[in-house]
Amino acid sequence: MKRVLLAIALLASSVAQAQSLDPYANLKAYAAKVLPRCPGSSLSIEPVTAQGPANFKSYVVTMTSTDQSCGSRKYLLHSPKSQQVLVGAVIPLPNDKRTTAERVSEEATRLLGKPVTATIAPFPLGDGIKGVAISRMTPYGAFAYNGFVDAGEQFLIVGFRGSMNSDPAKTLRETLGATNAARRGNAGSKVEILEISDFQCPTCARAHEKIEPFIQQNLSKMNYVRIDLPLFEHHEWALPAAMGARALQKVAPAKYWSYVDYVFKNQEAIGKRKIDDVVKEWMEDNDVDWTAVSKIYNSKSERQALLDHVSRAFAVGVAATPTFVVNGQIMGFGPDGTFTINAIKSAVGVTNAPAKKPAK
Repeated sequence: MKRVLLAIALLASSVAQAQSLDPYANLKAYAAKVLPRCPGSSLSIEPVTAQGPANFKSYVVTMTSTDQSCGSRKYLLHSPKSQQVLVGAVIPLPNDKRTTAERVSEEATRLLGKPVTATIAPFPLGDGIKGVAISRMTPYGAFAYNGFVDAGEQFLIVGFRGSMNSDPAKTLRETLGATNAARRGNAGSKVEILEISDFQCPTCARAHEKIEPFIQQNLSKMNYVRIDLPLFEHHEWALPAAMGARALQKVAPAKYWSYVDYVFKNQEAIGKRKIDDVVKEWMEDNDVDWTAVSKIYNSKSERQALLDHVSRAFAVGVAATPTFVVNGQIMGFGPDGTFTINAIKSAVGVTNAPAKKPAK
């Protein structure tokens, strides 16, 4: 018993010593879970001396990587009082007598290059921050970029919001709606893979081609979830294709993955046709009730729900496709996806076998 107590005391002492050597160790560890994991990555955190958002201590978190497309530089705001954390962009607002909504609208319009209207939530959240919806109309309906203003109403904050007392992986899953998304494999597995993809994204199609054979062979070892993120501002038929998947998930879920496979394999041909015709034809060819599907496919409320989902994904920093989340950790996909694919293989206990030497 004395040995056990001694071991615990030594462990506590080593943890305290590590924290004294690096006073930002806990914040650094939290940021590492929020930001994408990248190949050859290194993360640093530095305090900001300039005045920042009220009620928070401000830090700059820098992620460097051997993959130049994967690094990032974000602000981390931490409230010592409530342990609330925000990771993302901090944007100073014009300091004048206009309302906060007017100042946010002007600054967001300037940054986005498109006219938007900001709405400030009437009631504050923790540490006095208030939710902000920065909205504009699209051909599909209203779309909002979500953020916060600080208690002093001098800064707009856009990014991930969580708590040091809660695992950011849980916050991410809840925001992305992983519980209600399409899934396959072993629901009881401790390994969870989230695929966040866009049907018209060429890199998503290449990722699907590369990784699908491995997924098929190892479904018993993982809980595999797919979440649509149609980047409708860049891909003209991505959102309707996602609406087809959304409808299929409700009407004939057993055929969902066949639809996913078909769309990714036929992107080029689909792009030359009217997407409504493609979706209807696939449903009819696969004996899916088009009448039931079309009610969802053409529903304004369902379309708005999909737009709102895209908005929530953007709010937690997921704005590129494909994005894979391996056991709660966002992975940087990189130019060829090798880093992410190897991470998925490692999660299910499969390692790349060494190359065989040629026979002498």
